[in-house]
Amino acid sequence: MRFKPAYGILFLLLILSAPAFAQDDEVSEEEPKEKKWKEKIDFGGYVKYMNTNQFITVKDIYTDNLIHNRLNFKYYPNSHWTFSIGMRNRIFYGETQKLNPFFADQIDHDPGEVDMSWNLLETNSLVINSTIDRANVEFNRGKWNVRLGRQRINWGMNLAWNPNDLFNAYNFIDFDYQERPGSDAVRVQYYNKPMSQIELAYKPGEDLDHSIIAGLYKFNKKGYDFQFIAANYFQDLSAGFGWAGNLKKIGFKGEATYFHPKQQFEDTTGALSSSISFDYTFEKGLYINVAGLYNSLGPTNTDLTQLQATGSALSAKNLMPTQFAGFVQLAGSFNPIAGGGISVMYLPSINGVFLIPTLNYSIKENWDIDFVGQVLFSEVDSKFENVSNAVFLRLRWSF
Repeated sequence: MRFKPAYGILFLLLILSAPAFAQDDEVSEEEPKEKKWKEKIDFGGYVKYMNTNQFITVKDIYTDNLIHNRLNFKYYPNSHWTFSIGMRNRIFYGETQKLNPFFADQIDHDPGEVDMSWNLLETNSLVINSTIDRANVEFNRGKWNVRLGRQRINWGMNLAWNPNDLFNAYNFIDFDYQERPGSDAVRVQYYNKPMSQIELAYKPGEDLDHSIIAGLYKFNKKGYDFQFIAANYFQDLSAGFGWAGNLKKIGFKGEATYFHPKQQFEDTTGALSSSISFDYTFEKGLYINVAGLYNSLGPTNTDLTQLQATGSALSAKNLMPTQFAGFVQLAGSFNPIAGGGISVMYLPSINGVFLIPTLNYSIKENWDIDFVGQVLFSEVDSKFENVSNAVFLRLRWSF
């Protein structure tokens, strides 16, 4: 057992102790000069319990448990300023911790410039972790919006894969983290005209090759949202393009980003990451999404071991450890309190099919229960067989 010092507290105090910047000498006629404190504070979150069972055959089942509490706090001193904090508190206990000696270190890893993750308790079967994944101050006035601190910068347009999402690439399989990761960054937005904006964002690092500096221009033309991106993306220069609109009643979205190494620029080959999707909602509420991914860095032939070893190392440049991938999702409601669906991902390089069935039920107001399965079939030694299974049962109370 060990306790880790709170390296991120200084950063948190700087965010919260900025009353001098929260003053506003000009108050609009519509805004009361004095607001009740309850109107200036927004607090919420949830508590979840999730039971996980992983197995290849029912003879060998590994069981894990997670108690997950989230706290979201926002303070609005006036109409121009917002101070935000978001925190995850998680208790892990079960067999994975016993079998994986690196589990505690993996949970404690904070990729941001400021370490705001703390393992409060570590044993061979129990880990308690607290992580601040949102901590920012935001200024909004007229056509300008500026946000500084840990935040989510979401430039993606598609559901399953987002090559335009330079700052916060995420794993679709990680369904229990719906807020998705954030970045320690500064973002400036300027809304130059209706349905059009210019955005600049900077994620600092120790030098330019460990930083992201990116600009986005977004506008609407003939019912379509278009965006163009240019960036210094770590050791690459990158350019991206995306769109979202409709082909009659069918949603049509796509995005692509090209990455080219800055070193030996003329003698090297770049990488292309691109995705396209179509979605449609039927009259009775059934929703379907069909998508495809092309990743020039991904191998056309790989094996399951390589896929599992690299599957978590995702970035906008390498969203899947395969060159091609396909995706289909069906979802809908059975009645006002119950729904479900299934997502299917196909990976040609391993001849793999990943099935994700889901069921959800609202027990009562603010109480929900979910069932999620993750089943992988793949070709192993020229045989197509079931190679991995996981079943998740999750109970959630929101407040």
